[in-house]
Amino acid sequence: MIRNRKIRFIEPGSRPRRPFNAWITRWPLLGPITLASILDRHGYDVAVYNENISGPLLENSQALADICSADVVGISIMTSTAMRGYELADAVRREAPGATIAIGGVHATFLPEEAAGHADIVVRGEGENVIEDIARGEITGGIINAEPPKNLDALPPINHFLMNDFEKLMARCRRRELYELPAMTSRGCPHGCTYCSVTRMFGRKVRRQSVGKVYSDLMHYASQGFRRFFFYDDNFTDDRAWTKDLLERISPLKFRFNAQARVDFHWADRSRRRRDEDLLRALRRGGGDVLYVGYETIDEETARQWRKGYRGDRRLEQRLAEDTRILHDSGFWIHGMFVLGPEHTARTADKIVDFAIRNSLESMQISILTPAPGTPLMDQMRPHLLFNDYPQDWDYYDGTHCVYNHGRLGIEQVQRTILEAHQRFYRWGLNHRRLRAMVEGTIPLRDKLSLLWNHLGIARRTLSEWREETRHFLELTRTKMTNSLTSECRESNHGFI
Repeated sequence: MIRNRKIRFIEPGSRPRRPFNAWITRWPLLGPITLASILDRHGYDVAVYNENISGPLLENSQALADICSADVVGISIMTSTAMRGYELADAVRREAPGATIAIGGVHATFLPEEAAGHADIVVRGEGENVIEDIARGEITGGIINAEPPKNLDALPPINHFLMNDFEKLMARCRRRELYELPAMTSRGCPHGCTYCSVTRMFGRKVRRQSVGKVYSDLMHYASQGFRRFFFYDDNFTDDRAWTKDLLERISPLKFRFNAQARVDFHWADRSRRRRDEDLLRALRRGGGDVLYVGYETIDEETARQWRKGYRGDRRLEQRLAEDTRILHDSGFWIHGMFVLGPEHTARTADKIVDFAIRNSLESMQISILTPAPGTPLMDQMRPHLLFNDYPQDWDYYDGTHCVYNHGRLGIEQVQRTILEAHQRFYRWGLNHRRLRAMVEGTIPLRDKLSLLWNHLGIARRTLSEWREETRHFLELTRTKMTNSLTSECRESNHGFI
């Protein structure tokens, strides 16, 4: 085996002023770090550069020189970072024509021919089973259809310290034990929402690590000083028996964690008559703290259209309010995630904010329904897309920019409605539940004050940057609409010549 081959991975930066950048700069993608951890275990010279943490690589001569001296450069792209990924790939090609450039990630999986214009190798799907063949130099070109790993226990513990500037990220938290270290225990989602690419990327059959493997990895991270975790799993509570088993195992360790879950996960039957109190108690005993809940909508018809799978006899909004109360009564903070689609109006956004305030959600976000490559929604929306100058327009496919001129609201009104909704919800920065939880928490007073100040600062900065981004985006939208009308007029006139 060749052990001195140099491999560098890159997570391209997100668009500046994007409203959720405050969180992206805190929690990196795990794909590049996982692949780097596999190669590190086999003795390769490996490192990960994350532009969201380290800053623009093309402006960092030392980092760029290190990357360009690598044998293989791997770039992982989402749709909203595809254009930046291509820019970085092209720059490496100019500076280091001998390096092998590999592009992977969800966007490359669904648009491999586009990615192939900027790379020697494009990996479709999960890269664990092919990464060493690429690093070793046995795969040097082409579009590779990678087989997903069936046994996730075979993966090594993630070595987050392979990420350049990871210690700087830790320094923002005052102490390492306050940072929610990203971890992932499963892949796939059993649900088939029309707008989501997760099932198309990872499948509807959920693959899980064993409880023993997860426990071993968490103990490894704890030995490094970490006590809080963020489980990236798309649905952490989907397998009740597995979840309870894991939580009982880690309960004595007094960890704390954030996780994604359905708001109605605590019902043991579809009729909503039997509640799984054991699961709720296990989550709290095991350290469950913040739940990231994908409500998506409070409207019954929209839920059916998007295949959310909500069930029950009463109105959806009433059921969601009951579910929220149960989670709050069980001691969880809730970050609510909602979506505004073309069938909605400004009143829809108002109702969402009213729901969030009335039900005391600690935080929330409303995204704009955005067609992602590889989803049924993209096929439906394609005729209505105004931002279709690819790859540069992929920048705006991030859930905070309306890329189609189709629906009950125009693009400008959608953008202003979304911004105003967040401004109304975050008017006071923190609601009473979050403030009380901070005051009553077990962490030292100095850390409480630091956390409170950081949250208030993030809210202020994010809204300020979002206002500026909205102004810029609407100017670009007007230009595109004018050009589109001009083009249509030319085509129409051409028919009479």
